[in-house]
Amino acid sequence: GEAGLPAAFAREARPVGAPADGYLQRIDADALMALATQEDLLLRLERRPGHYLVKGRAMVVVWPGDRVTETLVDKMNAAFVLGNQRTAAQDIEFPFQQLVEIAVRALSPGINDPFTAIACVDRLGSALCRLVRRDMPSALRFDDHGQLRLVAPGSSFAGIVDTAFNQIRQSARSNPAVAIRMLDAIAQIAGHVQRAPDAACLRRHAGMIATGAREAVPEPDDLLAVEAAFTAATQALRGLHG
Repeated sequence: GEAGLPAAFAREARPVGAPADGYLQRIDADALMALATQEDLLLRLERRPGHYLVKGRAMVVVWPGDRVTETLVDKMNAAFVLGNQRTAAQDIEFPFQQLVEIAVRALSPGINDPFTAIACVDRLGSALCRLVRRDMPSALRFDDHGQLRLVAPGSSFAGIVDTAFNQIRQSARSNPAVAIRMLDAIAQIAGHVQRAPDAACLRRHAGMIATGAREAVPEPDDLLAVEAAFTAATQALRGLHG
């Protein structure tokens, strides 16, 4: 089975559906922890803050499933706050998403404002420098007796880099200035990387940016400048194996 989960989990667990449609804005993990300890349960969260919930779709899986009662479901629902929009409270990806939206809008043909997009890339780069130095919280939470009570998958560094770079890269394929700035940001983040998988993720993004430019940038001198930034980024990531 899944790491840390008891063998019988898949067989005996029972999903509890979301009480309504809406964005999951925050989760009171301490309340869920107390509930799981008190009722001797293991809870696995299926959604995290920032996700859109659909009424009735699994929000949390409870083991053992035969302990699920209406009272328990009510208590559990009280730990989840839903709303009609995303908020930055517990949703790490939300501020990244907002910057990406501004950049993508700026790069649209009607607006064509690469300066704003570049400013967004700079902000995203410095935020990723801070993020890559942080330890992502473990998905597993134990009670005072070392018993696993809560499995709560959070955001991953790779997922946040995908959010930060994919749409901007797709919108800026033929724009060498934005490609160079993204590669500069990757070289900068490389100086703070502590884990091999994070380096591998940045290497993959640098490769995609360079490939997009090779296919879409018509001017050879511009392409040379992109290649130089790509080389600098890959060299900054060298030795950070993963």
